[in-house]
Amino acid sequence: MIRAFGRFGLAVVGAVVVGTSAAALDVIGYSAAANNRFSSGFPSAPVTNTSPSFVGLPYSWLGVGWALNDPTKGFGFITPQHYLVARHYGGTPTLRLLDGSGTVFSASQASVADTGYGFVQTGMTVGDLSIGTLTAPIPSSRGLPRYGVLDLNASSTTNSSYTGQPLLVYGRGPDGAQSPRIGSASVASSTVSGSTSQITSNASSVILQSGDSGSPDFIPWTNPNGAAELTIVGNNAASDFTTINVFNFLASSTVMGVVDDMITPNGFALKVVGTPTNTWVGSASTSIGNRSAWGLSPPSSAPSDKYVLFSGTSAGNGRAVSVDSTANLRGLYFKSTGSGTLGFTFSGSSTLTIGRGGVTNYDTSRQVFNASITLGADQYWNVGPGGVTVGAVNTGTAGYLLEIDGSGTARFTGVVSGSGALALTGGRLELSGANTATGRTWIHGGTLALSHASGLAASRVTPTVGGTLSVVGPLSATVGGLDALAGGMVNAGNGRVTVTSGLTATDLVAAIIQGRDGGTWTGAAGITSSVVASEVAGGVERAIGWVDEGAGTLAFAYAAPGDTNIDWSIDLIDVSDYLSAGRFDTGQPAVWSQGDYTYDGMVDLLDVTMYLSTGLFDAGPYNGAGAVGMIAVPEPSWLALGAGAFLMTAFSRRRATKDSPINGTFSTVFRLERFATMREHCPDRPLIADRMSAATGGCHQCEGQGWFRTSKTV
Repeated sequence: MIRAFGRFGLAVVGAVVVGTSAAALDVIGYSAAANNRFSSGFPSAPVTNTSPSFVGLPYSWLGVGWALNDPTKGFGFITPQHYLVARHYGGTPTLRLLDGSGTVFSASQASVADTGYGFVQTGMTVGDLSIGTLTAPIPSSRGLPRYGVLDLNASSTTNSSYTGQPLLVYGRGPDGAQSPRIGSASVASSTVSGSTSQITSNASSVILQSGDSGSPDFIPWTNPNGAAELTIVGNNAASDFTTINVFNFLASSTVMGVVDDMITPNGFALKVVGTPTNTWVGSASTSIGNRSAWGLSPPSSAPSDKYVLFSGTSAGNGRAVSVDSTANLRGLYFKSTGSGTLGFTFSGSSTLTIGRGGVTNYDTSRQVFNASITLGADQYWNVGPGGVTVGAVNTGTAGYLLEIDGSGTARFTGVVSGSGALALTGGRLELSGANTATGRTWIHGGTLALSHASGLAASRVTPTVGGTLSVVGPLSATVGGLDALAGGMVNAGNGRVTVTSGLTATDLVAAIIQGRDGGTWTGAAGITSSVVASEVAGGVERAIGWVDEGAGTLAFAYAAPGDTNIDWSIDLIDVSDYLSAGRFDTGQPAVWSQGDYTYDGMVDLLDVTMYLSTGLFDAGPYNGAGAVGMIAVPEPSWLALGAGAFLMTAFSRRRATKDSPINGTFSTVFRLERFATMREHCPDRPLIADRMSAATGGCHQCEGQGWFRTSKTV
């Protein structure tokens, strides 16, 4: 009989054993040097065990955390925001982890959800494997590893036996002040049927104890580049304490798909890894569907739905892969060559479908995919130091997520289409195509460089802590939505961004204030501009302007104070906007288009001073080749009109009383209507200046055409 005892944190097979204060993971032949994760200081200041006899060497265990309120509970992370939980034992409100600098930090749990699969206890129909989600992703700066799930299945839709695979079992110490333990075991059986997805181990080397449930289990793996990695396979579920341990099993084809469905709404995909079955040769043929290109002879056929390896060293001159027939590969690996010039190029009129294993580039060489790619599943790509260049990508009607990571640059030069989504976890992603993909775009880390006006026009963008959306050049780009206060940064550069939905003016201004950072424009979050920061540091008055375009559309841009419509030119239209708003010194709420250039919600002398200091009235475009950062010299008559309009308003509000001149300088305040049309009617600038002078009683010609001005003495 199998029963669950959540109080003790372990489902028990056959017998009930009450946990005691000394119920640590029972490792046969245990020693602190060989089996303790930490040599001292746990849980507040843990010191990593570096003993040569430690079974956990040479792996990183930073992706395993513990509960703040019960440090004996362990949790293994599958993404920077998601971790494995035993359903019968539950999660924890606050997790603690050790980062790459040796600092212990906290993360808050948002929810725990059942996968429906795992070890099924007696009397239950739902499996024991659950997924915990944090309120926010852990930033990449913490240096946590990204554990892969080892895929040993014969195909993407079937399940294979994991019997005989080595295991590293993670469990509790005797109490919350003593180090967690790690023991070696091997898989005795694997079962995937209905809701059951489990593996077992014999209790000959490790015996799970009460309180071990939920802690993760790993299969050590040598990756295709020859390095040692930990791959996460599941978590502790049950034991009879004498002969058998039972673990929830993550690596079945069905469970991996279910887990992906649970985590992709947060912008993460499972990192799925596999050992290549074939290596590209490329000598007798370079056709991807030709078996000889893979060094195979009849009756073997070219690999399909398999993990494959490409090595620039062994392929010689056969690095031009011809996608001349439809190909389906579950995962592609590119081995390090020690050279930055031995990359592969995939070209052809057919389509390459890439499965859940994605692309991993260990090389410093760039891998180029000119042939069209279709995603066959949610997937994680590590583009490595060399990066990748990709043409057209179809994310499919199923809406698959493509998550990009790595230290290099991924360049997407074609169209990303379909209902799927993009995510960037690290490195740099460059989008230069007119993309039509309708799924969301997450920026968890690194920089997404947008260089096409419609590169994200159909996508809602969410930059989180450590992630940056950067506009390249004086580009006027459109995005389908923007989570401006999600913790990341938008670097507008000297460009403009139009957000078509989902962003309120309140959030937009709050994000600009974050990025403004007191006037330096060097904030670590919100909306800012590296160009503005540089020019402000050099004494040039620049900012981020914004406008409400109606129908839920907002726009923001690199701008000079006074440019009310952020069109990169200050002219009569801008002066008209300012004057017609009539907000100066009234205390009434105001926005950028009404003269608020300090984002304090009102218009005062500081705003007027900022406008006047630019000296840009009627000087033509100020954002472009030879113009960025320069202060133009305006025509005197137009400077008088533009500056005078602002100054007359300012001084009249501040110092004037009715029917008395202001030091004999300004005696009339004009309220000007329809400047743009008037300018077209009177193209001769001095003539307009004369007509609008204080000495003129009125412009009868303009009035006759329906254009007018009103004046009052103050």
